[in-house]
Amino acid sequence: MTNSHDESGRAVEDFLAEAEEIVERLNTDLVTLSDCADSGECDPDLLNAIFRGSHSLKGLAGMFGFADIQLLSHNLENLLDSLRLGKVTLSPEVMTVLFDAMELLSTVVRGLGGGEDCSAAIAEAVARLNACASAEPAGGESPLQKLGIPERILNSLTEYEEHRLLENVRKGRTIYSLHASFSLMSFDQDLGEITEALKGAGEVVSTLPSASATPESMIDFEILYGTELDRDAVAALVDRENVDIATFGAAPAPATPSPAAAVSISPASPPPAPAVVPAPGGEEMTAKSMSRTVRVDIGKLDELMNIVGELVLSHSTISALGTRMRLEGFSSLAIELGKAAKGLERKLTELQKGVMEIRMIPVGQLFEKLTRIVRKVSREQGKKIDLKLFGADTELDKLIIEDISDPMVHIIRNAIDHGLEPPDERVAAGKPERGTIRLSSYQKGNHVVIEVAEDGRGINIEKVKRKALEKGLIKTLEGVADRDALDFIFLPGFSTTDKVSELSGRGVGMDVVKNNIAAVSGMVDIESEFGRGTRVIITLPITLAIIKALLVTTAGRSYAIPITSVLETIIASDADIDTVERKEVYQLRQTTLPLVRLERFFGIARQAPPSGEFYIVVVGVAEKRLGIIVDDLTGQQDIVIKSLGDMFKGYRGISGAADLGDQRTILVLDVGGIIGEAFRSGG
Repeated sequence: MTNSHDESGRAVEDFLAEAEEIVERLNTDLVTLSDCADSGECDPDLLNAIFRGSHSLKGLAGMFGFADIQLLSHNLENLLDSLRLGKVTLSPEVMTVLFDAMELLSTVVRGLGGGEDCSAAIAEAVARLNACASAEPAGGESPLQKLGIPERILNSLTEYEEHRLLENVRKGRTIYSLHASFSLMSFDQDLGEITEALKGAGEVVSTLPSASATPESMIDFEILYGTELDRDAVAALVDRENVDIATFGAAPAPATPSPAAAVSISPASPPPAPAVVPAPGGEEMTAKSMSRTVRVDIGKLDELMNIVGELVLSHSTISALGTRMRLEGFSSLAIELGKAAKGLERKLTELQKGVMEIRMIPVGQLFEKLTRIVRKVSREQGKKIDLKLFGADTELDKLIIEDISDPMVHIIRNAIDHGLEPPDERVAAGKPERGTIRLSSYQKGNHVVIEVAEDGRGINIEKVKRKALEKGLIKTLEGVADRDALDFIFLPGFSTTDKVSELSGRGVGMDVVKNNIAAVSGMVDIESEFGRGTRVIITLPITLAIIKALLVTTAGRSYAIPITSVLETIIASDADIDTVERKEVYQLRQTTLPLVRLERFFGIARQAPPSGEFYIVVVGVAEKRLGIIVDDLTGQQDIVIKSLGDMFKGYRGISGAADLGDQRTILVLDVGGIIGEAFRSGG
């Protein structure tokens, strides 16, 4: 980049904290605006909000010296201003330019400090924005001249308000002038009540202060209003004294647009023009912030969580000392120490809960990003898609959401590219022309489930089996269950796509998706019905910060199993174990539970033969169940999971490490990874 500002240090952090929030909001609003280009109706407040966001970003970038971002956002602002003033018509072509410019803006903002030069791309985007903004609007005589609106009113309108008035006229709405008188003591509340009542059935074009007959106690406003209601219906909306209604005449019927005509912005009220009237009492100015929100870097929360984890370990040590003191005869001191430890435990629980809640954010933030991907890819593919969102308020740890963002993008792209058919193919198959993608999330116990479902082609499982046979993954097609065949999709380099597209079909993708989700102790499953659609189910832990774990030992080594994945524990012996198709299983209440011996899974050599009895820890993620055989259970403890770094990423079945109060460090098992590996390899 060519910014004059140093792209390192505190300035970049401060800028990103504000700019990313603005860009996310702009992207979300643009998606809503694109629906206007399809439906023909749009809230003008939406265009105002996008315009203000671009203006804010331009000012912010200028203040911090990011010239590239300032240039791009400035030209984006110019086009948006032309749109909101009616100088440019909102069309699918204009929406494409807006989407492309916003995508580039997002890339430049997120790439600060990366050293990448985006000057050429920015120059091209600026040229496209300016070409759209300079397009000549259709001319002709202004319809306002036929309505007889007084010059004093027309001269008081801003350029934006005049445009909104024209839009109402062109749509055939009747234009009313409501002259309302209010008490100086309550005019703000009374005016707000009237405008809110009017908004539901039309557009409040302008709110202008007016001369009052009794200026010492009253204040008057003239409200310019466009609606399809008749005068009596408007009077019923504002059923109160001191309101006079005048009609400027019904507007001429709007011309029928040609099939190629672009979408116009539909009515809704813009913010009323502020009345230049001093507030009674002359309130003092204040420097207080309107927001009670504080931005906190996630790294600081990690540090805080680590400190809480250390305190949890210290509490365990204090509790253990109290127990030892009781056993050694210091009963009175031990009782006092025990009481103090109990009090500390309660406060630590509250502190832990508070830090956890700060880290949690709604899944809807991820869904908003995916919405933009759907819009962009559907345009590129020429496919019509309805996106339905459910459970966007479900909360997940911020870091988990960040880690699954890329896998979710790949799943969405696959759903559009491979899953959903083109409109003509869908109609030929007896389906609606528009395909449907459902994004949903919900909490299930101590896990969050995210599902991506589409009503497309579905997966041809027989084709998957034949491809697996070609690759030597199976020796024969006989006896391969459909459910097992779907697991082949997650193998590296596996693809049934004959044609390589820009989005997918290169033999990479779903294996990376599975690995990335497994890295946060999650699991991914696929369900599909050929010709009907596919559903991808992702099961994730709510958080990976402080968790309660079951401590186990096997072959002389200790491990921690997250208690959220533990269903029960069983004492068993070799006589209780059966073998089915060379796989060890255990009969658990009329169900067959597959087993895995932990020392075999990790390839640990025993120094001494195992005892006759052992424990089976029954674990489960989503609908899958597995029994993990261990030598002993040594208790439960709160632990803080810490990453092992990139060097250990290839090790299956390990999600991290944790420190214990006795200065030991143990590995934390990735239950989802162990289940997936055991089911694939046969335990």
